[in-house]
Amino acid sequence: MARPHAAGSLRRFTTRHRGCVAHSRLRGVIATFSKPWKHAHLCYAAAVKRLLFIGWLVLTLVGRGATPDVDHDTLYQFSTIPVLLAGLYDGEWTCGEVRQHGDLGLGTFDALDGEMVVLDGHCYRSGSHGKAMLVSDAEKTPFACVTFFEPDLLVSNMTVGSLSEFTAALDRQLPSPNVFFALRLDGEFGYMKTRSVPRQTKPYRPLTEIVKTQPTFEWRNVRGTLLGFRCPAFASELNVTGWHLHFITATRTGGGHVLDLRLTNQTAALDITPAFRVTLSTNVAFLKLKLGADSSDAVRKVEK
Repeated sequence: MARPHAAGSLRRFTTRHRGCVAHSRLRGVIATFSKPWKHAHLCYAAAVKRLLFIGWLVLTLVGRGATPDVDHDTLYQFSTIPVLLAGLYDGEWTCGEVRQHGDLGLGTFDALDGEMVVLDGHCYRSGSHGKAMLVSDAEKTPFACVTFFEPDLLVSNMTVGSLSEFTAALDRQLPSPNVFFALRLDGEFGYMKTRSVPRQTKPYRPLTEIVKTQPTFEWRNVRGTLLGFRCPAFASELNVTGWHLHFITATRTGGGHVLDLRLTNQTAALDITPAFRVTLSTNVAFLKLKLGADSSDAVRKVEK
């Protein structure tokens, strides 16, 4: 039976909104500046220098201390699943841009050329031949999700015989279904089945047609990393609701989009991610696209 327990960083999750270190320091600086001058003979030049120094210090503390604390609790997404289902496969953002927003994530590449895994700040492609390889920052993506992974909750003693059992076991341990979660599980898998997609050529076929002939790959007793995200039901027109998982072997030589798995006595780490940010394309094809139709059936066909 899976057992949840808090990781050390859970305290960070419950207290981080009280104000970051930079803001605390900033309050101290302002308080110091507001005190009456103790020395009436302080010359005008010295006062000006003090003001300039405090102004520089305030900008430095806010710039260096405030933003990273917020960023690390945000799921950053480039484009949306309905846009991908509509056939917009051209890469819009570089892997370098993606990596600036997180050290763990998933996605795809220009022209659907393989499955993306972002792990420990590195970006990998699992191609249609089943092999994984490190890619350069210049590679582009039409869709990706990343976050800075900091575990808040551990689910231990996980023994399951299928992917559906695994996700159900995770869902039973969640503190709420209404926020985003990132997952990482490093361990040994008794069985792992993944898929990838070959690079497409124009005119692009619908993704629902492409996956009908997708190559699949299987491993037994393989060590590696399972990672991905859980999106709440209200995000259905932005991302895959429920769990969306990718895998890469410990040797970083194979992986893909997860279709099935088995594991025994493993521990999954979860990162509670309360903030969500989407960056949309500005190209003409996207701006003219007609969106809004229910895409849930199509998502089930391509992701499950």
